Amino acid sequence: MNFKDELNDEQYAAVTAPDGAALVVAAAGTGKTRTLIYRLAYLATEKNVQPWEVLLLTFTNKAAKEMLTRAETLVQRRFNSGYSGTFHSFANRLLRSHADSVGFGKDFTILDADDAKKLVRACSEEIGVDKKHFPKPDVLLSLFGVTSGRMGDLSVAVEEQFEYTEVDAEDVLKVHSKYQQRKKDSNSMDFDDLLIYAHKLLAENERTRTFYQEEFKYVLVDEYQDTNAIQAALVNLLVKTHGNLMVVGDDFQSIYSWRGADFRNFLDFEKFYPGAQTFKLQINYRSTPEILEVANEVITGNPDQFQKELQAVRESDALPHLAKLRDGSVQARYVIGKARELNRKGIPLSEICVLYRSHFHAMELQMELAREQMPYIVTSGVRFFEQAHIKDVCTVLKLLINPSDELAFARLTEMFPKVGKKTSLKIFRKLGGRINLQRPEIHEELIAALPAAAREGWGQIKDVFIAYREENLSNDPGEIIFRFVKAFYKEYMVENFDNHKFRQEDIDGLIDFTVKFESTESFLSEIALLTNLDANGEKAPSEEEDRNSIRLSTVHQAKGLEWKAVFILFVNEEMFPSKKAIEEAGDAEERRLFYVAVTRAEDELFICSPMVRRQRDGGMIFLEPSRFISEIPEDCLRQDGGGFY
Repeated sequence: MNFKDELNDEQYAAVTAPDGAALVVAAAGTGKTRTLIYRLAYLATEKNVQPWEVLLLTFTNKAAKEMLTRAETLVQRRFNSGYSGTFHSFANRLLRSHADSVGFGKDFTILDADDAKKLVRACSEEIGVDKKHFPKPDVLLSLFGVTSGRMGDLSVAVEEQFEYTEVDAEDVLKVHSKYQQRKKDSNSMDFDDLLIYAHKLLAENERTRTFYQEEFKYVLVDEYQDTNAIQAALVNLLVKTHGNLMVVGDDFQSIYSWRGADFRNFLDFEKFYPGAQTFKLQINYRSTPEILEVANEVITGNPDQFQKELQAVRESDALPHLAKLRDGSVQARYVIGKARELNRKGIPLSEICVLYRSHFHAMELQMELAREQMPYIVTSGVRFFEQAHIKDVCTVLKLLINPSDELAFARLTEMFPKVGKKTSLKIFRKLGGRINLQRPEIHEELIAALPAAAREGWGQIKDVFIAYREENLSNDPGEIIFRFVKAFYKEYMVENFDNHKFRQEDIDGLIDFTVKFESTESFLSEIALLTNLDANGEKAPSEEEDRNSIRLSTVHQAKGLEWKAVFILFVNEEMFPSKKAIEEAGDAEERRLFYVAVTRAEDELFICSPMVRRQRDGGMIFLEPSRFISEIPEDCLRQDGGGFY
């Protein structure tokens, strides 16, 4: 096999790297996967390494299978020994042979998410925690998992997570301890335990560690910038003796710190592995030179990184567009108009994607798409108004408008302790099936009918309903939502959702969005229209629907994907970059996120920056263009819209 003919010079240098530690800094669209595949082939054909002596670790089984299959095709030999794959699948295989060394039977059970939640709930009940103010099992499991991945101190993490709530941190730690013991007693592990005990096995058992160090003479890791502390430590234990480690990734695309990923594993690789060689892949095969110029200009604003510059293979084309538009509604119409124009020019709608930093940025667009009956697919989850937290806060408005809405009553009351479907229905019927919560006396009857554990919580929200009539708030749905969140739902989110900060951003955006409507009725009617037009969104689209649907996605979910044309919404200060993200960690990861968004585009890029946004109090705020826009030279962009497209 002539590797020189199959690869560019940068790829060839990485593929043929000598033994030892090697860091491959693979910028967006530069052939990272191809490089890894040919490295596998090179080891087998030129270094006489047996395929089973190579361990490939990835973040999805699909990625591992694709790379191994393509490598097998190249060398006509079987590559996968069964150990290569995700970190978790590798850890599982390891523990199936050695679980007895860490206190488990080799026939241990892996708890699925539902079983893990049930066990945590059982542990909470055994301890007798205050159910009125205690996190849901999935919130606890997320906290336990992220902390163990960071190899952090759980007591510190618990204090930080629940600092401004009524959650008892000691109870959380007791539940964790009980949960750990119950798993051992039942010979079971959850998903996070696989990494915890695989690391413990290799760290504490020299004989086992030596065996696998000799078994896997070469270790390759994909997307290394997304590894957390325990994954990096596991890799280090495997290569400690021979040092034959090649990691591939891009620090410019490290965007998952909130999930526990630590890009320092990548950035400080040469410190962890002295003498390591670094190879840079900078020749981009995906995007036009003009799009790459924008990406290069923005990312240079991050000083703490491997400096590299994307170089285009493709010929020059049109400049990316900067559209300074009046507001979110005009932005929505601009996107739809441009998408139709691109479609007429031959770009399928499925090759057009709209990216956004936060879910609420796409509200106006989703409504406008529904009105225009333009099909769309949300690739990053459920549509905005179908999300649980959005439906939760809107259910208060539904009940105010329609006292006979049994479903709204059930959704609201079931947020409280000891209230399930049967209890809710029983109360609804007991109170006559029409519950006018604008009347103070109704709340007295309702509180008397509720289980004791739920009464205090209802007492916190009753004034929200009464104020609707007494303060004449029928034309201000945002104020009702704001008061409900402040009185009750903010803490409810902390206790029930592991990503409560992102959900709060969505609700804040929803509150501002309500000012477009003259009344609560008109707001709810518009949402109902939208969700009914989108009724088919719950089922998988047909092949034709898929081909004829525009894509919508958060930037986080778009990583690794590409489209002919990309729109980026609300590229404004405090929106992209996110105000909350900057307050917590500065703008470095936000800038990397914008870089990821830009580099998803192959042919056409549209950066949208509205000029104003209406607020809950009825006033208008002027939006400043994002700092990322100011970092792009004017001659790199084509101005669209003149401000009022």
